[in-house]
Amino acid sequence: MMAKKKPKPLKRVQWRVEYAAFLVVERLVSLFSMESLWRIGANLSCLAYLFRSRWPIVRNNLRTVLGPGAKEGEIASLSREVFRHTTANFLTALKGGQLSSPLVQAAIIPTEFDILERAIGKGKGVILVSPHMGNFELLTQGLGASHPDLNVAAIYRPLNNVHLDPLIRKRRSNHQMRMFSKFTSYQAPIKFVRNKGILGIIADQRAGRSGTIVPFFGRLMSMSPLPAFIHKHTGAPVVGISMKTVSPGKWEVRFHEPEIRDGEELSTAHIAALLEKATRQSLVDVFWMHDLWRLNKRRPFEISGKKGPLRLRRQLETSLRPFPVLIRIPDNPPNFQQTLPALKAMNASRPDFELHLLGREQVRQEAWASELPHVFHSVEDHVLPPNLPFALILTDDERAARELGHLYEGPVYSLPGTMQSGNNWRPVTLTSELLPEDRWLEVARKLGMHDPPLRETYL
Repeated sequence: MMAKKKPKPLKRVQWRVEYAAFLVVERLVSLFSMESLWRIGANLSCLAYLFRSRWPIVRNNLRTVLGPGAKEGEIASLSREVFRHTTANFLTALKGGQLSSPLVQAAIIPTEFDILERAIGKGKGVILVSPHMGNFELLTQGLGASHPDLNVAAIYRPLNNVHLDPLIRKRRSNHQMRMFSKFTSYQAPIKFVRNKGILGIIADQRAGRSGTIVPFFGRLMSMSPLPAFIHKHTGAPVVGISMKTVSPGKWEVRFHEPEIRDGEELSTAHIAALLEKATRQSLVDVFWMHDLWRLNKRRPFEISGKKGPLRLRRQLETSLRPFPVLIRIPDNPPNFQQTLPALKAMNASRPDFELHLLGREQVRQEAWASELPHVFHSVEDHVLPPNLPFALILTDDERAARELGHLYEGPVYSLPGTMQSGNNWRPVTLTSELLPEDRWLEVARKLGMHDPPLRETYL
C-alpha cells in the first residue's frame, strides 16, 4: 500500500493552531445556553461581509430553488436570513456534541416520528437521508440520545486536520453513534444496515463522476447513488429527515416518506425528490454555501456522472430548468453554415440545453432557416439577458469577438486567434488542423460536450 504523504511543517503548525483555537472556542460556547448561543450567532451574521465570495453562490442557489418567478428583492432578503441562520446553527453546533441526553432531547422536537417507527418495524434497518440543514451536529446526536436502544450510525467525511479529526469524530460518536468514513469500503455500512441499524447519510452534495445525474429543483446535477445503492443491497426503507429552527436553540426534526408509486423501484431520482421535500421545510436553515450546480471551468458543457439523467415518470410533463449557452456566430452566412454541425450537436448533447445565438441582424434569417431551436440576439441591440453562465465564440473574426466582449462580462471560450484581454477569457486549443465543420465540433468536445448525447431515462 502506498505510504501517506507527510504534511509540510507549515501545514502541521496550521493544524495545531486550528486544534487549539477549536478547543478555546468550544470551551467558551460551553458557558452559554443553546438559546443564548443561537442569538449570539444570529447577531454575528453581520460579519457575513467577510464571506463575500459566498454571496453570489447563496443567491444563485436560492434563485434556482425559488424558480424564475422570484424577485431579486425576495432573494436578497432570503439570503440575509440564510446567513443569519447559518451562523446561529454553526455556533450552536459547537456545543451540540457536548450535550447530555436530556439537553439534546430538550433542543429537538420530533415530528411525524411514526414514519420512522414504521420503517424500523420492517426489521431491515433504515437509511436516513438529509440535506445539510439546521444544527446537523445536534441532529447526529438526536436519535441516540432519545432512543438509546436504537443502533445508529452515520457516514462522515474525515477532516484533513489530523489533530482535529479524532476530536470531532469523538464528539459525533456520543450517545452510541457509530461513524463510517466516506472514503472506506461500503461493505461495513451495508453490514450495519443488514443488522437492523439506522444509517444517516447527508446526500444533497455534488458527487462528481461517481454520481447519478438527476434533476434537483429542476436543474441537473450529479448526486450520490449511495442511499439507493444500500437500499438495493439491503431492502432497508429510506426515510427523509429535515431540521427547522422553531425558536432560538430549538429545532423541529421532521421525518418524511419517499413517494414511490406502484411498479417503481427506489432510485437516486426518488432520493432527490425526497431531499427537495425536506429542504422546502425551511430554506433558511439549509447550508447554501456549496455551489451545487457549479460549472467545470475547463469543461463547462459537461455534467459529471456515471449514470443518468434519471427522472421519475411523474416528472414527464415537467420541463427541466434550461442550461443556456451564448454562442457568438459568424456574421457571414457561408461561415455560419460551417458552424451548424457543432451547434446541432451541442443542442442535442443534453436535455436541458438552451441555445442563445449572438450575431448581426444580417444573419438572423440564416439562423431561422436552419430550423435549429435557438434564441437570437442581435449585436445591434446592445443588450443580452442576465444569468447566461458562459459564452463561446465560433468564428475567426476578431471584430466579432471584440463585440461580444463589449456586451458580455462572464466567462468566454474561444480559439487563441480571437482571444481578447481580460481574466474572463479562456483559450480552447486544438492539436491538429481540421476542416471548419470538424474544428468547431472539436471545440465543443474540448469543452465537455456529451458525445454521444445524454439521454433521459424515465423511471
